This record gives sequence, structure tokens and C-alpha cells, in this order.
Amino acid sequence: MLVLVLFQVNLPIYNAVPPLTLTHNEGKMSERLPLPWLLQMSIYNVKIGGENVIVRVADREATMSHGISELRQDFKSDPNPIVGIDVVNSGDLLLFYVKKRCLIIQYNRILALNDKYQVPSFLASFLQDKNITFVGPRHINNKSFTWSSVYQKFDFKTVVDVGYLAAQIRKKPRLLTCTLEELMLEVDVEIMRPIIANGSLRHKWESSAVLSEEEVKVAMYEVYSCYQIASKVIEVMQIGATTRG
Repeated sequence: MLVLVLFQVNLPIYNAVPPLTLTHNEGKMSERLPLPWLLQMSIYNVKIGGENVIVRVADREATMSHGISELRQDFKSDPNPIVGIDVVNSGDLLLFYVKKRCLIIQYNRILALNDKYQVPSFLASFLQDKNITFVGPRHINNKSFTWSSVYQKFDFKTVVDVGYLAAQIRKKPRLLTCTLEELMLEVDVEIMRPIIANGSLRHKWESSAVLSEEEVKVAMYEVYSCYQIASKVIEVMQIGATTRG
């Protein structure tokens, strides 16, 4: 497994969000909101793959920490949990998926708001949890984030390409190079790629301060698909092991 660079830091888990000032292409704006408001405002209820999914979009350390705690709560009864993962546009978005919950972290935006270069300690701990297997799209091992011209990689304890996982379990080498759509056909999972209403997304939507519901669906399509494919092949493997036993 690829060894990745990790910066360990101890960042506070805020009970309240301090005053922050962000400078971006829309001009200078002051963002001062209490944590309860941020937690309510960051929730999206979306339908994808025929399921209703709770999505939290986090652009503060406090909401990111809260979202990770929610994911842990969802899989706490599973001794060997899997977590879908994806990195979009060099860290503009870091996504996790568990059961019917998705966490979308606006990672580069959080670094900008806090003027930091390091991976927060609670996120590093999550990625390094030896009990979690992270499953993502092809080349997930090489996904990284770039902030202020500094190139860094996320460090996972256990991470696997969903194509490799499917190929190993099904003993079919051709699955190694399959697209997500081809893998879904192989394992009988049906997920429609989100259709954009006007045919195209706005420029640099991934780094926007606010995501539309349509953009959230587009962002989570791959992480959701990876999780569903992995869940299906692992379920079949476990049923087969029980039958043989």
C-alpha cells in the first residue's frame, strides 16, 4: 500500500465558530455564524440511486468534526466498516459515504478560512483508523490536495480501489480497468448519473462557498457508487463464506 505524507496537528473542536474573514473572487465578506446555525444550514436531503440520503456539506472545522462523528455513529456496530471516499479537484471537496449518509468537506476552503496547511488531527485519526476500509474510485491512492502551491497527500491506513476490490472478490481481472458504470452492471447495482438541468455546471463550482442540491448530487455520485458496489460484492463474498462453512 502506498505510504502517504501526513501532518499531525492538534486543532480545537470549537463549541462556537470564531469570526472569520474570507477573500475570494466575489470580494471580501465576513462570515460570522453560530455553530447551531451552521449545523442546520449544512444539511441537504437528496435522492440518489432510489434512496433518500442525508448529506452534510462542511466548510468549517467544527462542522467537519461533527460530520465525522455522525459517520462513526452510523457504523459503530460494524466490526469491519467500509467507508466510501473520493477527492474532487485537488481537495476542493473530500467526500465520505456510509449507509445513507454522506459528508462533503470543502477542504481547501476550510484551509483558507483557517489559514492552515495541516490535516486536522481528528480527520487524520479518522483516515488512520485501522478498523475502517476506505473504498474509492480508480487511483484513489494517488488523490491529493493542493493548497497555496503546497502539494500534499491524505494518509490512509487501509484504502482500496473499488475495481480492484471487485476483481479480487469475483476473480475477474477485467474488472480492474472497468468504469464505475461497468462495475455496477457486473454487480447488479443501478445508479443513474445525475443529469444537469441546463446541461452544464457553473465554472469552478467545486470551490464555491455554497453548493446547489444539483451540484451536491454530481459531487457525491462516485463516492456513493463506490460504496454501493463495495457493499454488494462484500455481501456476496460473506454469503458465500457462510454457505461454504
